[in-house]
Amino acid sequence: MARAASRFWLWTFPLVAGTAAALVLAAGFVLALRGAIGQPIGEPPPPPVQPKPQPARAGERRILVLGDSLARGTGDQTGKGFGVDVLQAYRKRGAAELTNLGVGGSESPEVRTLAESATVRARAAEADLILLSVGGNDLSHAASAFADRSATGLADSVSKARDRYVENLRGILRTLREANPTAPILVVGLYDPFSGEPGPGRLGSSVILQWNSLAAETALGFPRVTVVPTFDIFQGRPDRLAADRYHPNREGYRLIAERMLQIAG
Repeated sequence: MARAASRFWLWTFPLVAGTAAALVLAAGFVLALRGAIGQPIGEPPPPPVQPKPQPARAGERRILVLGDSLARGTGDQTGKGFGVDVLQAYRKRGAAELTNLGVGGSESPEVRTLAESATVRARAAEADLILLSVGGNDLSHAASAFADRSATGLADSVSKARDRYVENLRGILRTLREANPTAPILVVGLYDPFSGEPGPGRLGSSVILQWNSLAAETALGFPRVTVVPTFDIFQGRPDRLAADRYHPNREGYRLIAERMLQIAG
């Protein structure tokens, strides 16, 4: 995730916000919510083979973490991330184990490919709780691709990335839910790491909130899927960010995990 490119986006995007907002919210936003974007053409693929879960030890709870660098715990100087925080909370109640398949730099198509693999579907089938972080790289990479180009091109790039993100998030959740119909799935919401810096950051925050709204609407299409709000945790709180001023630090991850535990129980 390139900080310089993202900073550029936050300063440049206001130039096209007036015209882009109408298109994004009136057309793409509604179509994405109703599933009109990214529908497959032709015959649907055959249903995936249902993986068979392996029996857990008596009373053991299994946690699966999947996604990008936040899933991996990048920025946490202790190396824990929110996954280990949740694991430690569960271990206070009994036996628990964690599988972390987060890969730094992953965009939603890569996370979807991983989720659709036989190995990950088998892990998902065994899980009692699934934690997913995806979307931040789709947004930041789309912005960085147009760091030295026109503001109109930047708006178009971000809009296309948004549509692709929604399509892939829907595919990821469908795959995980087919593998495991009952385990809670918690999706980490996006936040604005530059909200505490001078400049016109409110518009950047507005775009991130739009992406969060799309994620929440997508989650409503699946049982027991919840988007975990993180925007307020980091809004105006650079002290909760790592040295790279982008990823959460130890305190930031702890607060994300606290939200997860409030939802998952």
